[in-house]
Amino acid sequence: MRRRSFTGPLLLLLIGALFLWRNLHPEAPVFDLLASYWPFVLIAWGLLRLIEALIWSREGYGGYGFTGGEVVLVVLICLAGSGIWEAHQHGIRWNAFGPDWLGEQYDYPVSAHGPAAGMHRIVFDNPRGNIKVTGGDAPEVTVNGHKLIRAYARSDADRTSEKTPVEIVPQGDRLLVRTSQDRAPDNQRISDDLEVTVPRGMAVEARGRVGDYEISDIAGDVELAADRGDVRLARVGGNARLEMGRSDVIRAVDVKGKIDVQGRGSDIELENIAGQVTINGGYTGTLEFKNLAKPLQFEGARSTELSVQAVPGRISMDMGEFTARDIVGPVRLVSQSRDIKIEQFTQSLELETQRGDIELHPGRLPLYSIEAHSGTGRIDLVLPEKAAFQLQATAERGEAVNDFGPQIQKEVEGRTATLKGKVGDGPTIRLTASRGSVSVRKEGTLPSAPEPAAPPKPPKPPKNLKETEIEM
Repeated sequence: MRRRSFTGPLLLLLIGALFLWRNLHPEAPVFDLLASYWPFVLIAWGLLRLIEALIWSREGYGGYGFTGGEVVLVVLICLAGSGIWEAHQHGIRWNAFGPDWLGEQYDYPVSAHGPAAGMHRIVFDNPRGNIKVTGGDAPEVTVNGHKLIRAYARSDADRTSEKTPVEIVPQGDRLLVRTSQDRAPDNQRISDDLEVTVPRGMAVEARGRVGDYEISDIAGDVELAADRGDVRLARVGGNARLEMGRSDVIRAVDVKGKIDVQGRGSDIELENIAGQVTINGGYTGTLEFKNLAKPLQFEGARSTELSVQAVPGRISMDMGEFTARDIVGPVRLVSQSRDIKIEQFTQSLELETQRGDIELHPGRLPLYSIEAHSGTGRIDLVLPEKAAFQLQATAERGEAVNDFGPQIQKEVEGRTATLKGKVGDGPTIRLTASRGSVSVRKEGTLPSAPEPAAPPKPPKPPKNLKETEIEM
């Protein structure tokens, strides 16, 4: 016999009490609490069911497992809780009447200014909204823009606008630009889009939840952080540190200091960067690097690692291809699945791809050591005519093609083909294709087609039938 559970009615009482408390206290951040603490519903449910099971077991009742309906309810709670958490991470809130994107949107002008003499840094406290900062020669900070308030009535939006002025507050040697969005009611959404002019020598710091940043003509450092937003930097004299939870594009041009990017997103475009570039995160769009004077260190999605000492030319990388021209090594590239083409590189080169073709054109003398491995794909090496090197190229399950000359010898053993040779006194070049072909040729020559594999020889027939019968 199975006894009825009191867990369901108790949970209904707790949920009803939560909504009653929300109605009595509209200012309470119920959505934030649910987004952060919804797993406690499952914990409480589990504890209650465990207590029930212990009691029923002691009394001799069986059948105290979860019913099919309870399992479905647990799955629904997990889906709903995860959805609320993701919405919270992207800045969406919920009020007693519905999501904060309901209602009408009202626009209000924003204006503020203040002296900046003796100030070295400007800090923005703007949880939601875009910020554009431009350096100038005036010794003051000027803020213009507009405030967007979504509410159910104009009167409600007017009251919120009065309670959330944009303020410029001195704090030691820095200025705080505060939008006071935390004073807005929970059932309204507010954002401030600001256009700010600051003295050129100031550093810029901003932290928010949702919003884009555009910073230009600043001589100091730039530190930006947001849960979601894009970044555009131009003509920055100091270092730049970016922590973006999610971005569609990060673009920086003419930065004299270092750049440190952390987070995840889509596209990254960096050009004319004088300091070291460090990128760590899951960026799955198109990555473009041009004219980087110092080392580039990249650790990204899909087990991709890239280390380059300088990029006088260009690197372009997306989910399927990696191309580079005019780069300075030592170069190290590890990729799970990309076609790789590198031209005009100096110093040593080490690269590996699990799936993809590799095409290498050093283009410059003297050569340096090269080590390349492709799990599934071909490897093509194009060398200058007067290059000096020692070659060991292996196609473990493919064809090896020598178009360089008689200095290179081909050997075949079973399914493995190898190219070996020494031309002058040069560095070692090792190429390994696990499932694909390898080829070596001179610049200015066309590749030849791989030789077709010889068909297996048929077994020799016995000399005569009688001998065979005797042997049997």
